[in-house]
Amino acid sequence: MEIPINAIGFSDITEQEHLNKLVESIMQSPTHQNIARDRNKIQIAEYRKKVAPHTYVMVRVSVEDDIRSTRVNVEECEAYVEATLEAEFEEIEVECVDDTLYYVICEEKNTAMQIIFWMQNLVEYLNATDKGRPIIGASILGIALEGTIILPILKDEEELEFEIYERDKLREIVDRIKEGDEEAQAQLEEEEKELDEQLMERLKEEDFLSIMSGYFIPLTYDESMYAILGDITDIKERKNQDTGEEMYVFNLDINSMNLEVVINKKTLIGMPTVGMRFLGSCWLQGQILMG
Repeated sequence: MEIPINAIGFSDITEQEHLNKLVESIMQSPTHQNIARDRNKIQIAEYRKKVAPHTYVMVRVSVEDDIRSTRVNVEECEAYVEATLEAEFEEIEVECVDDTLYYVICEEKNTAMQIIFWMQNLVEYLNATDKGRPIIGASILGIALEGTIILPILKDEEELEFEIYERDKLREIVDRIKEGDEEAQAQLEEEEKELDEQLMERLKEEDFLSIMSGYFIPLTYDESMYAILGDITDIKERKNQDTGEEMYVFNLDINSMNLEVVINKKTLIGMPTVGMRFLGSCWLQGQILMG
């Protein structure tokens, strides 16, 4: 059972009974807890236990009251890791999947990349919304289920300058599309077609990873899973105080988009250093920032 909670130092959790025991211990002695009511007046409570800096296990429950009894339903037990890397997001929309499951759709400002992530701070969001506070931003982080360290692509100064030029041009086109420029939409489609043709031609003689310096590809919509490839710009280490297992926290540059990723050392293939690349799949989660 490969689950996100393994990434933060709980690799021994392989069966549902293991997860049940963890849920029980967190609800008995949380380091943080909060409660709110959703739009259907159902009580939602979150219990968090800190296991490393910025790293928690979170249990989310719903509480149903009737005349005869109170029923507590455990909805989720998930890794909950706070992002420490700053980024700007635009066009932020919240989507309710069910009473206790919310996703966020937004756009990374620097690259115009659309991102979908699981909302960590649901109770905080519900309480803030109930008070009429507006959304002012978002923060995201990737929890890697597996990963591999691979060599970087060596680029000379001319290649780097051309890459920056192309990214700036793409951003300008996207901004024009948002303003309703129909010619910009046609230009974008032509640029994408040309890039696809160039890629297919190069793949006849070159390896994919020697051509693509980075990518950010959605694997599923409803679970916010992404395949990622990016340059490692910073490395931190954390230890789960409950299990003793260690994690890496990478800052990645994915085609000019900055993303923080956490992975259990046990599931990483290769020795990471700044300048190498990280290849893997991760679950995106994050917080809505309220005014």
